Amino acid sequence: MGDRRRLYNLQSSRGDGHLVQSVSDDYDDEDLLLSGSRRQSPSFNYIKLCVIVFSIVAIFSSGFFSHILIVSFGKPASEHKIDNIASVIDPAKIREYHIELTKNTHLAGTPRNYELAQYIANKFHDFAFDSVELKNYSIRLPYPDKSKPNVVKLFDSSGAVRHTCRRIEKPLTDFEQDTPTTPLFNAHSKPGTVKGPVVYANYASKSDFKLLQDQNITIEGKVVLARYGGIFRGNKVQNAAEAGALAIVLFKDLADPGNKERFPLSEFAPSSSGERGTVGLSDGDTDTLGWPSVENSFIKADGELYSAAIISQPITGDDAMVLLRALPVNMGLKLPEEWQTGILGNTSFGIGTGAEDGPQLEVTVNVDIRRVNITNVIGTITGSLEPDRWVILGNHRDAWTYGAIDPSSGTAAVIEAGRALSHFLNKGWRPRRTIKLASWDAEEWGLIGSLEWVEENRALLEHRGVVYINTDIAEGGQCLRVDATGSPLYQNLTGTVLGAVNDEGFQRLDLSGSGSDMYGFYCYAGVSVINVNCQSYADVYHTIYDEQQLFEVVDKDYKNLAKVASSLTQLVVGVSEPALVPGRIVEYGNRIQEWWDMLKPKILQTFTRLDIDEELIHILDNTLFELGRAANTFKSEITDKLSSDSSALEVRRVNDKILQFDRAFLVDQKIPGTMFYSKNVLVSPSSTNLYMGSGFPGLLHAVSPTATKQEILTQLEYVRWALHAATAVLAS
Repeated sequence: MGDRRRLYNLQSSRGDGHLVQSVSDDYDDEDLLLSGSRRQSPSFNYIKLCVIVFSIVAIFSSGFFSHILIVSFGKPASEHKIDNIASVIDPAKIREYHIELTKNTHLAGTPRNYELAQYIANKFHDFAFDSVELKNYSIRLPYPDKSKPNVVKLFDSSGAVRHTCRRIEKPLTDFEQDTPTTPLFNAHSKPGTVKGPVVYANYASKSDFKLLQDQNITIEGKVVLARYGGIFRGNKVQNAAEAGALAIVLFKDLADPGNKERFPLSEFAPSSSGERGTVGLSDGDTDTLGWPSVENSFIKADGELYSAAIISQPITGDDAMVLLRALPVNMGLKLPEEWQTGILGNTSFGIGTGAEDGPQLEVTVNVDIRRVNITNVIGTITGSLEPDRWVILGNHRDAWTYGAIDPSSGTAAVIEAGRALSHFLNKGWRPRRTIKLASWDAEEWGLIGSLEWVEENRALLEHRGVVYINTDIAEGGQCLRVDATGSPLYQNLTGTVLGAVNDEGFQRLDLSGSGSDMYGFYCYAGVSVINVNCQSYADVYHTIYDEQQLFEVVDKDYKNLAKVASSLTQLVVGVSEPALVPGRIVEYGNRIQEWWDMLKPKILQTFTRLDIDEELIHILDNTLFELGRAANTFKSEITDKLSSDSSALEVRRVNDKILQFDRAFLVDQKIPGTMFYSKNVLVSPSSTNLYMGSGFPGLLHAVSPTATKQEILTQLEYVRWALHAATAVLAS
């Protein structure tokens, strides 16, 4: 279907071409378009017109319709080259953006976050992008209730209140003292009040609860105290609920406890830190799963808005120390050394017996559900030769507090990438393919902004999306450690670009989970992704201490962040500029074989348990072999047949195969054991840790001890035909 969105030209009241619009709590939910200075293509001469006519006849006679290209394989899309991108990146500019982005707290759906959307849109407009769109979606979000704050209280055996946990961390700088921010809370927690005996459960993983069970410590009817780390916080809540807990209280442990210096003297978070974050296990707008939450949507849900089964509330490390020291020591209990916390060091502590006459925690969570507008910003540089092929670079904008590391380091890097591209545009360059830069809203609440946009544009993405490049935390501190996840198609390109700036080298692309906005692109639309993140030494993530002053310690001159901005720009240019899309099919096929070989022993064990003929394994082995052979044939086709004399249509045909390869692994139904948008049989977020990706997720779920014969046969069939589809894409 066509895009029927209404477009509005914005008239500036300032006379300088900047967007001017008042900000209020109820700004209009409209689609906005900023008119950039679109560059017109030169007129075609008579000979080129003949080429077009001939090409159209040839294409329609073969039953294949595609966008018409009139350049040969070897000719560049522009007479002007891009070179030495790093020299264009300006750390001072990045610092300027970063200071503006971190002036205040900017939760999704708030006026300040919309102001930042306008700020970014104005920057893209200044950069002379061809169009800049502000796209709004109407959604409901659960905020902390200001009139009824969340509370965690410790009661002693006599029933007296022994300790009340802080609602927010202790301010350590004048900025934190003077600038209000969000209290500690877990978005999408179940609301209510519960009280029960407390038990410490380490990271609240399934194995942690199994260890407690083996030590005869029951969780049923208890309040769990656990620390962040290891797995996604929503999985911690889920595991506690499955163990029978009434609630879970989460605290931020000390990273590198041997380091004595803490923020604001170093990048290490102090024990007064607490970590906010969503505990939802369903990404996107849960009121409108499967379609976008546009202004005229037929459905406007109301009522409850939470996905966690039990109450969840974060506390500071200082408060956790008080709670841990109050727990009775469990005589004869054998716990692994890994259960020792950083906040207590080598001090011995109990984990709690769960006895009714012992210490108890009372946890109260209140929620204020509000319908708000969230706003994505999409800036577009139209491609010169393949405008219907999109290379997208994105980062989310919303933050739990001031967001210096998460996400504003990434936002500043993306803005500077836009300025660098603008620099080359002004010199006459134009990319071969269309480039889109995106600022997503409401990522912290469950990737909502990006998923709504993917839902609205899914049909276009399936035909036009080349790659989505994502960044989130783009600051690595004093040592730059850049890692990446994503499609193995772009292993070589990513390794070359990131390896040049990474202080610790670059290994290879790992599987993508759902920890950031790339999820909807690869799991729901089948678009290849590259997710670039820094393994930051700074562990102030989601705390009050994630403020701009942190950069005075970790990257005072913004030189490391400049390297990340340069890398992002190089990745964008590296995919948008070459005539041949730089995807490597053979390398991808090898990775698929690796994932299969790792999973095959578990499948064979399940076959034995369910009395399934092992011949089915051989069928899948042969299917993978055929895929590998098709991949090598495709590589030879590129090597042997494409040259500077190749027609544009021949190049387009090869590129289409690369684009469609990742699409081949999509199925119509959600993969069992995954979230709603997970329709990729090859890779999906892990069911036990949404931050991590897993290969063949449906099969992995089907080899569980409780899986049935029908379940595993169904998943094998899905995988078999997805591999057939990928082979057909290459052979067609």
